[in-house]
Amino acid sequence: MSQIKQSSERPNSSDISSKTAIALVGGTLIDGNGGPPVKDSSVIISKGRIVDVGQVAEIQVPDMALVIDARGKYVMPGLIDVHVHYFDWMGELFLAHGVTTVKDLGNDLIWISTISSEIARGEVRAPRIFYVGNGLDAPPPARDTHVGVSNSEMCRLAVTLSQQKGATAVKVREKITPELLGAVADQAHRLGMPVTGHLRMTDAREAAQAGIDGLEHASGIVQALTRYPREIDPREDELTTFIADLKAWDLVDLDQGKHLMDFLAAKRVAIIPTLANWGRMASARRDRFAEEDAGYAARSALKYVPDMWRRIWEDSAVFRLSDNRVLAEVQKGYEKLQCLLVHYYEAGGRLLAASDTFISVPGASMQRELEMLVDAGFSELQAITMSTRDNSDFLGLSADLGTISRGKLADILVVDGNPLEDIRNTQRIHMVIKDGDVVDTNYHADYSVPTPRPAPTRPVWLESRLHS
Repeated sequence: MSQIKQSSERPNSSDISSKTAIALVGGTLIDGNGGPPVKDSSVIISKGRIVDVGQVAEIQVPDMALVIDARGKYVMPGLIDVHVHYFDWMGELFLAHGVTTVKDLGNDLIWISTISSEIARGEVRAPRIFYVGNGLDAPPPARDTHVGVSNSEMCRLAVTLSQQKGATAVKVREKITPELLGAVADQAHRLGMPVTGHLRMTDAREAAQAGIDGLEHASGIVQALTRYPREIDPREDELTTFIADLKAWDLVDLDQGKHLMDFLAAKRVAIIPTLANWGRMASARRDRFAEEDAGYAARSALKYVPDMWRRIWEDSAVFRLSDNRVLAEVQKGYEKLQCLLVHYYEAGGRLLAASDTFISVPGASMQRELEMLVDAGFSELQAITMSTRDNSDFLGLSADLGTISRGKLADILVVDGNPLEDIRNTQRIHMVIKDGDVVDTNYHADYSVPTPRPAPTRPVWLESRLHS
């Protein structure tokens, strides 16, 4: 053992560039599988993958390995956020908060394919990205990243073209009809791709029958249980619609809601509630979140974040409700949503952890998702399992990601406190490892990417191919 270099400090990439292996020794292992923690553990990493894991007494540390002393610390899988809207400046922030993998839910297909490849080649310091590309909707598309599909043939072609450009999943949008959704799901499943949706015109029950795999923001449930409008009022701004959607949960009858949740669980339709964004107005933690966001806005090392986003972080005005009556309605609806999510999970439903990172601080929002899952009634261990193993399973990536197991990619988060006692301890980050490399989790004022996100223009690549 005299050849082993030991370190209790955070090694950087230069420390391990010539090493064949890393050994994380002595920490308490929370492996992501949902079982009890393993004290005095050892995790051996070589060539980017986990080659052995168990208790120290059972594991042989390779000669010339870099041994990292993890005593007193907790070792868990890197977090996976399955709902983000990725911008070119976000990479460092995700990694600094322990998020090593994300699923992008709406971007120009060509750009998100390009940035994902640049990250995979090691040209960008960022989490690995899986993506859907352009969201599919009935025409006309409501946003720059959406593409309209008007018949079954277009649906199938759009799915196929997206898959050929590297998309691993499909997302449908608010105006999609059951017929169009059925065509999307049929082709996507032929290609091994899950389909999720931000629903409105089609409700959750109809979507489940049409073959959808996941409900983003728990959407479509209110429409299935109430007479809440299925079309957006064109006179309303987005914030007004957002608040109305939150209040609408209070219209739900809980007994009927539980029956629907049983149906969705039996159909294996995952729910991705994105509480960190959609529940933030109602959360008792909202003032603390706003204070934290303002702190990020003031950091000089994050000056590369565009002014528009920094201004949003400065006051978090979009998440503040000055009307106490409206706030009370939102909170009542949120309590019903929490109750139904717990029922759904206990019925065997697939509940996934995702932050809907868009106007919140990337990475920090995923950490908040864990807090809000615990606030909803889930255990700390359940929240961690959702954000690691369960997310990777849904993405079809369980062979490589989601747990600390032999053969999997070495995406590991080392924290300084026990997250099973307090979920906020996942934020006490000591070290992040991605692909077997210790990540630089500092912020750098000159952070940039080789291919910046372009300004949206019409037609996007997918539209031009669909109409050629």
